[in-house]
Amino acid sequence: MCPPNVSAMRPPSLLRTSSGSHHAGRALFRVLLSAFLALCLLAAAGAVAVAGGCGSLPTESVRSATLDLSKNSRFAESIGSHGPLASGDEVLAAHFPRSEERAAASPPRPPLVLVHGTPDTMGAWEPLLFGPGSLAGQEDVWTIEVVGHGMADADRGPYPFQRCADFVAAAIEVLGLEGVTLVGNSYGAEFCWRAAVDRPDLVGKLVLIDSSGLPRAEDEFLSEEVKMREWSVARLGYLVNSELRVAFALDPHFDGAADPERVREVFLGLQNRGNWNAMIDLVRDENGARAADLARLEMPTLLLWGEFDQAYPPATFGRTFEERIPSARLVVLEGAGHYPHEQDPARVAEELLAFHREAPVEVPAEPVEVPAEMGSRPSGSADTKKRR
Repeated sequence: MCPPNVSAMRPPSLLRTSSGSHHAGRALFRVLLSAFLALCLLAAAGAVAVAGGCGSLPTESVRSATLDLSKNSRFAESIGSHGPLASGDEVLAAHFPRSEERAAASPPRPPLVLVHGTPDTMGAWEPLLFGPGSLAGQEDVWTIEVVGHGMADADRGPYPFQRCADFVAAAIEVLGLEGVTLVGNSYGAEFCWRAAVDRPDLVGKLVLIDSSGLPRAEDEFLSEEVKMREWSVARLGYLVNSELRVAFALDPHFDGAADPERVREVFLGLQNRGNWNAMIDLVRDENGARAADLARLEMPTLLLWGEFDQAYPPATFGRTFEERIPSARLVVLEGAGHYPHEQDPARVAEELLAFHREAPVEVPAEPVEVPAEMGSRPSGSADTKKRR
């Protein structure tokens, strides 16, 4: 999870001066007064915001402006509303079927379902779908907009991890899909693996890209995450949201230059108060509470991890996922960070398609008997991890 900058909400620091006690006293008074006024303004803005949604961009406006971005033109052509679910939420999904040529050349396979992270939108999959490697047309692909994010409903909060995971499972069901290859990035990957644990009947294979879900030490959270987890005024951040702050948060993950339309896409979603608060809900709910359930994932699982992921480094987080999931295989993508599907879409498409198309290896239900003449396994040698 790579959140936007919320530093503008911090009261000014109490700075020492070196120009004598008189000037220091005046400077301290000015700082205290500024801090007091800033807190008053935030409190007043918060009261107005709570009363009337001041500064919050309506969901329909977020949806319209997001789909108007040139990068999202093909999503605009394919998106549709499904449901409502029992929760009252609608499911926004875009469908990109296999090309007629591909459909005629190979047998039908279950669809791929792509689930974005936080704070994000299905538009994050644009490079993977339509860039180098072009996933769209090669297989049947669905993208869904997770509740509390981007263009989706965000007025029935709170939105902790389990609520989003339940939504993903319900969305797959309402779309009439089963046995899908479920693909998620970051927080979206945790939504996916929780959904796969709870509803294995819906998921045939699982792809986790730089996933959350393990406990993190306090010093492993990014600075902006710490602010959102701890600051009492963090929920008012949408009032001071800006494209500059979003770019400041995204740029380090894209070699210092996130695409301006991607920046605007994230900015638009976070102009909605419900989406902003859903992000706060999730950041504060990230605690590795279901990490033990990773061992319950029985379907084949591909772990794709950016070599330079700042949030969840592969040497620790990626390896631990591989150790805990019985049928997992880890692939570290050289040169990529937290968003490899955007930074190296051709490589991600290659790995994902190969995994999606390979036939599962049957694992015997009963242990295979070893003939006595073959002898026993030498002590100290390791068991080979099962792959399916």
